[in-house]
Amino acid sequence: MACRRGSVLRWLLPVGLLASGCGDPSWTDWMVLDGSAVIDSGTSTVVSPSGGGDDGGDRGDVRDAPRDAGGADASDGDDGGDASGDASDADTPDADAALPSFDVGATPDAEPTVDVGNPADAGSLVDVGFDVPVDRGNPVEAGVDVPVDRGVDVPIDRGNPVDIGFDVPVDRGNPVDVGVDVPVDRGSPVDVPRDEGSTGLPPSDPVAYTGSFAARTGRFTATLTVRGERRSVVLVVPTNAGTSPPLLMVFHGTNGDGAVAMTESNAQALANSMGVVVAAPSSRWRPVGDFDHATEETYWETAPNADIDNNQDLVLVRAIMVEAQLAYGVDPTRIYAMGHSNGAFFAQFVAVLLRDRIAAFSENSGGLVRCARTTSCTFQGDGTTCAALRAQSGYCACAGAELPVAVPTSGRMPPGLLTHGTRDPLVSVYYTCTLADLMTARGHTQETQLFNGEGHGVPSNWAQLVWPFFASRRLGDR
Repeated sequence: MACRRGSVLRWLLPVGLLASGCGDPSWTDWMVLDGSAVIDSGTSTVVSPSGGGDDGGDRGDVRDAPRDAGGADASDGDDGGDASGDASDADTPDADAALPSFDVGATPDAEPTVDVGNPADAGSLVDVGFDVPVDRGNPVEAGVDVPVDRGVDVPIDRGNPVDIGFDVPVDRGNPVDVGVDVPVDRGSPVDVPRDEGSTGLPPSDPVAYTGSFAARTGRFTATLTVRGERRSVVLVVPTNAGTSPPLLMVFHGTNGDGAVAMTESNAQALANSMGVVVAAPSSRWRPVGDFDHATEETYWETAPNADIDNNQDLVLVRAIMVEAQLAYGVDPTRIYAMGHSNGAFFAQFVAVLLRDRIAAFSENSGGLVRCARTTSCTFQGDGTTCAALRAQSGYCACAGAELPVAVPTSGRMPPGLLTHGTRDPLVSVYYTCTLADLMTARGHTQETQLFNGEGHGVPSNWAQLVWPFFASRRLGDR
């Protein structure tokens, strides 16, 4: 469902926290509440507020949210954010601009020399019309004799490339083996599919994409192209990320974007305090509706397209994981997904379909839909657990297909932290309770937090709330 304006989720922790508006970066409604939070692993946890609930709102909270102009590349610069962490791109020379100079038979402990004067045995200089590439370690051969005068030192400038008048194609997938290291400029896209089998990703992923993440710190926007479409990703790379940081992917609600998700989750503050690399991609305009949307909107594609090679949004997620490992060395056993509303459905979708790569997930105001559409169940209630809600009038009892994706009946499903307001007017809390019940029944780990009386909104300090659950889990945990 949409990340909708007008819904405020008021946080009920031991200290007064703030509630943010859902999705629209230009709208906030802050308030201080008293309350307490309880986590009950395996069943449900309630946060009992002192006030009433959210009276709902419309779907289109950020339909007109500004986008990253043109989908700026990683090297485009800051889009706002952590000024203390930003650093200029430090591109290394292009591979085809770093070919070495050549040994023309230098004596020990002396620079090789070439006599460019008028040799005794030649009436004039030989002009062959172009510079001749020379094989390092072998004498120059250009069809004529070029005498070497060892008595005069003519140093060769090893810092400049050899200009032979035409472009020498360089295979950027492998180093150029000419006896020296040739650095590759990671700040520019490498327009070939890459097999990253040597990176240690479990498993290696031959996902095809172009573009790259800049080797820098701070908050900035990158662009990856997958299946022919340029996709924007807002990144926060903290200065304290270290050599093997975790990766957190944050997914926005309907009609949102990566900048909205980064802001409303407060993930940038988490990144800087905990050394976490955060990636918040933007979804795309979908010309048709689905089980969660009546018409075309900007949202994440889920059911019925569960093909990880043909669902463009799933390909984007795979590319983000591979590129973050290449650019920042993220730990492939500590990759996490979280989302709100439509982003909650997508985070669950990613966790199930890429369960061999996702360590844990969290969904807020989402769940598992077994009704014909999300709007088919409108149940709202009050209580501290899903068990208490089930006993109340109007609790739904849908038994259709499991959407956006079925909970696995065997094997691994990443552990999940499930959160929801009990009076959500747009996505019923019934759906989160349905997901919690099925995960428990099928042997998967879940923790549920219900915000009693609250509506369809994002918790303030949402990333900080979720992080303790993530930090204690690695790939392989069930």
